[in-house]
Amino acid sequence: MKAFYTVILAATFSISLLAENNPVERVFISTDREVYVAGDVVLCSLFCLDLQGNPSNACAVSYLELVSSEGTAAESKIGLLGGRGAGSFLIPVSTPTGVYRLIAYTSSNANESGTPWILGSRILTIFNTISVAKVKDGVEIVDEDEYMSLRREDADNCGKILFNSTVRVRKGSDYTIFMENNGAGADLSFSVYHEDDIIPAHQDNSMEVFLNSLSSSKPEFTGVRQIDYDGEIISARIKGNIMENNNKVVATLSSAGAPSNLYIGVTDNDNVSFYTNNIYGDREIVCEVSNVDLEKGSIDIESPFIGAGAGKLPQLQMNRIIQKDLSTRKAALRSSNTMRLDTLTSLLRHREDLLLETATCKHYHLDNFVRFPSVREVLVEIIPYVSLRREKGKQKLVMVATDATDYYKTSVENLLVMMDGVVISDLDLLLDFDAMLIEDIDVYTQAIACGKVSFSGIVNFITKKNYVTTLPFPESVKVVDFKGVSYPVAYYGERPPEDVEDVRQLLYWNPVLRLATGENKRLILHTPGYTGKFRAVAEGLADDGTAIHYEFTFEVVE
Repeated sequence: MKAFYTVILAATFSISLLAENNPVERVFISTDREVYVAGDVVLCSLFCLDLQGNPSNACAVSYLELVSSEGTAAESKIGLLGGRGAGSFLIPVSTPTGVYRLIAYTSSNANESGTPWILGSRILTIFNTISVAKVKDGVEIVDEDEYMSLRREDADNCGKILFNSTVRVRKGSDYTIFMENNGAGADLSFSVYHEDDIIPAHQDNSMEVFLNSLSSSKPEFTGVRQIDYDGEIISARIKGNIMENNNKVVATLSSAGAPSNLYIGVTDNDNVSFYTNNIYGDREIVCEVSNVDLEKGSIDIESPFIGAGAGKLPQLQMNRIIQKDLSTRKAALRSSNTMRLDTLTSLLRHREDLLLETATCKHYHLDNFVRFPSVREVLVEIIPYVSLRREKGKQKLVMVATDATDYYKTSVENLLVMMDGVVISDLDLLLDFDAMLIEDIDVYTQAIACGKVSFSGIVNFITKKNYVTTLPFPESVKVVDFKGVSYPVAYYGERPPEDVEDVRQLLYWNPVLRLATGENKRLILHTPGYTGKFRAVAEGLADDGTAIHYEFTFEVVE
């Protein structure tokens, strides 16, 4: 009996430790629209709160999954700062027609049992205009009368922000929206888009419903995933035999085209973690493991996505009357490449040049010198204080350092050699490379620390088109397409060029619109070149913890 109670106490203690080490967070998603066609870009705004409804400062990244009853259709990552985030993702053109749930969660949520991410999720209606593929048992064809009866009523407005605008405006003209905040400071997403006869599936969530659900949440932590406090933690598994007796492996992760995206993980087993400051954008990354059998050793990046379930989803009910509107949306999608999104640099979690921002760089643009066909000749003729040395049958790069009088000289070893920001441990790969394809060489002459490893300097060979990923790396080096954190973006209504027909469906999107107490704001939009009904939606949170939701419509006429 005593042993039984000991087990119970140990289990209780373990659960309490998990709860203590995991911040409790809930993520609410706002999007620029509710109806999309496959191939559209979805613009997102995230509100990450604790159970008291306050912005959470814990996790620095949120993971998004677009899911249906058939599984995950798209994945994305959005950086968080002070409980707020913004980003976008592309709906694959192969996505079947149907109803989807957009889910956002943090690494802390991934440690919870149940489905805590459902509370702040978003229902999206997606049509595939180039394929007849549909979500299995997810679409129902109804007659016109029944379809029109599905049209939703306007949502109840809440909050103390007032909007004032005209109800009709001519196409191709300016349209002004006035905002007035009569309450506490407010943090919003705000969208203005075309509303046609396509009726979206019923939205089963709102900011008010989300806030009310927080107090009834009872988190139970059962997982041990590491928390992304400062940025995404990239986990990998190492395969192969350790070649040294100390069983310690050093792994590097670097990103083609970004020398500051260098991370080093050290592990004593077959798992390694890279603690990043968030790597932005989709890019190729290169992972390499030292002290592992070069022929049989390898490293595999593990997915951070959990494959969240969609929960209960409604059927998409359709009627033939929407065919014309779908054709219009398809045409708008084709011309959407003229729409420029504005990157909100103020929302980036960290600068991408964090590692090298204070380092002194000597930059050599090789076209300013006589071109040489080999890397050896380039080093000898252009950068004489960086030279090659053979040691134990292998080439290594050393730097000649001098004192202030240029009298005392010494060789500095332990240099980090990179090509296009990617670590090159086998210098033969560099020496066999065509030097005519190298455009610049950056030399950092002071010591630089990265994780638990330090270097006496860095030499980065920059090619014309990121040719580093074409090098014949051994099996222990893995080149993978990496989905980085989405850049936070907004769309402020920039019009297409004059020679392009203005068929924009989205007129405005700001994921982080801030209004102070008593502040008035004026937005001026330009209406497109067609007539129709447009809807404006503001959604967010006031500083006093109350929900904000406001919708209104206006007509664009001849």
